[in-house]
Amino acid sequence: MTRNAKRDADDGVWPRSFGRAGVDRRVDTFQRWRWVAGLGVLLLGLAGCDSSTPTSQGSSVPSLSAPAQSTRGSAEQQALAAYEGMWQAYAAAGLTANPDEPDLARYASGQALTTLRDGLAQYREDGQFLKGDLVTHPQVADASPDPDPTSVTVTDCLDTTKFLVYTRSGELADDAPGGRRYTKATVTNLAEEGWKVTSFGVQAVNTC
Repeated sequence: MTRNAKRDADDGVWPRSFGRAGVDRRVDTFQRWRWVAGLGVLLLGLAGCDSSTPTSQGSSVPSLSAPAQSTRGSAEQQALAAYEGMWQAYAAAGLTANPDEPDLARYASGQALTTLRDGLAQYREDGQFLKGDLVTHPQVADASPDPDPTSVTVTDCLDTTKFLVYTRSGELADDAPGGRRYTKATVTNLAEEGWKVTSFGVQAVNTC
């Protein structure tokens, strides 16, 4: 992490320099991120499943259906999927420092999207890119309003230990280590746009 990036991280939010250290879900190559990106698809409730079995007398037992998933549970799952999808898209974009990576806007909006794009644009301008393992462990901290949430707060211990910045020649941009960072994000249901991360903050190394 550069000196400017560390200063921003210590303030609790990484603006344009975000990512000069890493995130969760192990990713070694672009192809693996593409594979993992399938997890970014919003999760749906379990479909009902009916079955009937004739008895020896010709009658049938009552059909059994899987219980419908609660509205809150569905909202939380979709929020977590959007959060993880955002970091997967960011890691993929980091391989070429591409601020126009389409999946960024698929999972992020507002301040969150601006932060990620500005950081990638700065890396590109500096002739740098990102690669390595970006690991997340997200959990839902809050969801409101209950029982039909439109906003979910996600907390995470973002591990950037092996998600590093490289120069065009393939060498490390600096020797500043990454680490585990406390992260907090707001994920919002934007109606037709679906669930997207609208803001996030990342603390300094060793804050979780």
